[in-house]
Amino acid sequence: MEKVLRYILVALMAVSVALVAWAIFTTPSDPTTANATAVGANLYWGYALLIGAILAAVLGACMDMLKKPEGLKGTIISFVAIIAIVVVSYVLAQGHTYEIVDLQNKGFFPRFDTVITDASIMVTYVAMAAAVIAAIYSAVSDALK
Repeated sequence: MEKVLRYILVALMAVSVALVAWAIFTTPSDPTTANATAVGANLYWGYALLIGAILAAVLGACMDMLKKPEGLKGTIISFVAIIAIVVVSYVLAQGHTYEIVDLQNKGFFPRFDTVITDASIMVTYVAMAAAVIAAIYSAVSDALK
């Protein structure tokens, strides 16, 4: 099974490299529509890889929970914490009253887009802080052992 997964990963990487090379080396005849087909193909390929990664992560977690049900409590706590962080970030973003300038249309972005952007930034900050704290905790606990 491990060999099959390696071959699949090599094939996915080869397709990715080929698509990127196609996008880079395609010479557009019209600069305004610069290799839109190649860029579009790369975007769709990226979406497919993202969906595949999400499905693999979710299915892997579900299979692991079925094999070891004692870890279910930690998984549920983590899931609730993530949902709480997203909800709190969204509520905090709703309270902000600023507008983001849309230079292309000479106006402002809609309120919903501004709230989603602000909430996404807050979630990113919380995730980065949690990663730094986890790294520091791991380094300190390893040093004390």
